Amino acid sequence: MVQIKCNNKLFSSIIGATFLSLTLIGCRGQKSENPPILPIQNMVEQTSFGPQSKNEFYKDGRAYRPQILGTVEFDKPKTDKRLYEGKEPDSTEHDPKWVKKIPLKLSEKDIQRGQAKYVVFCTPCHGYAGDSDGLVTQRAGGVIRPSNIHDKERLALPVGKIYDAIHNGVNNWNMPGFASQLSVEDKWAVVAYVRALQLTRRATLENIPADIKAKHGWSNKQ
Repeated sequence: MVQIKCNNKLFSSIIGATFLSLTLIGCRGQKSENPPILPIQNMVEQTSFGPQSKNEFYKDGRAYRPQILGTVEFDKPKTDKRLYEGKEPDSTEHDPKWVKKIPLKLSEKDIQRGQAKYVVFCTPCHGYAGDSDGLVTQRAGGVIRPSNIHDKERLALPVGKIYDAIHNGVNNWNMPGFASQLSVEDKWAVVAYVRALQLTRRATLENIPADIKAKHGWSNKQ
């Protein structure tokens, strides 16, 4: 077997020379009008285009790309307080004035979407019918008791307050807010479905549309 003996002095000299060389390479030296030499670019130099310049990379030849349909500015100011906060325009932090009517026109399909979102985000605690008997509540043995949406206090809540509870949460996030999980339209759809659930316990024949009553032969006297 061939053994190679290493000269410590020679090895140290090589390491020192290498380190000195790397140090000198890293120095740019005196100022120069010439661009520096950059062995590793790291995206220092990139091709850039003006808004009205030409770019053959795209089929239409335009460097300026049109906005995607439906895009909005990030963190765009939300000036419609009724829609985004569930409050009247003259509402203040210390004197909130909740809207009493949903500021969106919702269809039956929207309410069905509200039901789907309610099932995902609300039933674990409030239960499918809103009786405060969800699986989380049952598992906790009654220690965790969310609101029953059919009690007098919840029935008296304006829709804006219900929207605020869904958006921001309740009681220091004992009920978390779903501002990031649900869109504005989805939150109002959930509000509409909650109102529909509440109506199932106190509705009368007078609340049923005339065409449906006529179809089934119902009358208000029944």
